[in-house]
Amino acid sequence: MNKYLPGRLGNPAASLLDDPRGDPRIQAALELAGGLADGVPPVGVNPTYEECLAYCEAFEAAGAATHPMQLELMPAFTGVSTRTEVIKGVDDNDITLYIHQPVDHDPGVSPLPCIVHTHGGGMVVMSAQDPVFVRLRSSLAETGIVVVGVEFRNGGGKLGPHPFPAGLNDCASAAQWVYANKATLGISTIAMAGESGGGNL
Repeated sequence: MNKYLPGRLGNPAASLLDDPRGDPRIQAALELAGGLADGVPPVGVNPTYEECLAYCEAFEAAGAATHPMQLELMPAFTGVSTRTEVIKGVDDNDITLYIHQPVDHDPGVSPLPCIVHTHGGGMVVMSAQDPVFVRLRSSLAETGIVVVGVEFRNGGGKLGPHPFPAGLNDCASAAQWVYANKATLGISTIAMAGESGGGNL
């Protein structure tokens, strides 16, 4: 073991749950959930494309096991209204947008800032419909912001397989649609935000 190298470089047996660099709150939540993807064996060093897709599917399914618990803990968000909009992407595909905004927002009177949100998942798994992202959008909208979540095509999982740049194209199409519809949406400025794979996109 090499104590000077981080993570598995220094200790091949290290995990996210015991990495000293990790946020203890996230580690505690993962322990409650049974790990990052409980029961899903990792792929080998040189996996085939098919093995990678199978892993994505299993990983996503394992993560979805916590969705009922997340939904049960979800606040009511009575001050937020939500709707969906389906637009056409540059590849002539349908893209679903999830729009969250304050219930008293009057687009014609007082424009609000807007965040176009691209969810995490390594660009290969997860969905804008997952409870953690629904909660994030509603929490932001509750503060007086219009939030548009993008259901982009993934490289794997239930929204795949669509290799890069499919997801990037969808995020760009969504941002362009939001900009073109600023007046209808009642928004002033636009920021792009995302985490993990969505942050990269």
